[in-house]
Amino acid sequence: MTRWTLASSETAPRVHFGPSFEPLARGPDDPRAGLPTARAIVAMRQAYRATGGLASGDDVARMLEDRHCGDFVRLARLIVSGELFGFDWGGTFWVPMFQFNLRDLSIKDSAQRVQAQLPAACDGWMRAVWFARPHADLYDRPPVDLLEIDLPAVLAAARAERFIALA
Repeated sequence: MTRWTLASSETAPRVHFGPSFEPLARGPDDPRAGLPTARAIVAMRQAYRATGGLASGDDVARMLEDRHCGDFVRLARLIVSGELFGFDWGGTFWVPMFQFNLRDLSIKDSAQRVQAQLPAACDGWMRAVWFARPHADLYDRPPVDLLEIDLPAVLAAARAERFIALA
């Protein structure tokens, strides 16, 4: 069995995720500071439930193999190339499944287009939070819920996020 893990970046910017996604109080010397907490993962699972949920990298690789459209090597290439994102938690790499057409496991163009507009400094966890958290420019709805309904608005919100990060 393949175990997906990624090293966390020490240079990742600190971002305020809001109460549901905020790490529990940890001191700056705690090596887990800035990493997802169990509470944040529960909120993330809830946020993605309606759009396919979260799947482990191992499970995604098995699904790709079962459908004869790839394997763990293809999944790793998609992640490294930036076509997909995921995050490490609890020694497992997690992938938000909204990025796939669940019928055939092809990558959704809409998810890729929005990701391309987000700040380059966003790691996988930050991207997962951005898609799951209600956004003021989207009438306080999460971008993941509007991806297929109002792609232009989600793209505009992602561009705004990038411009804010550059300011």
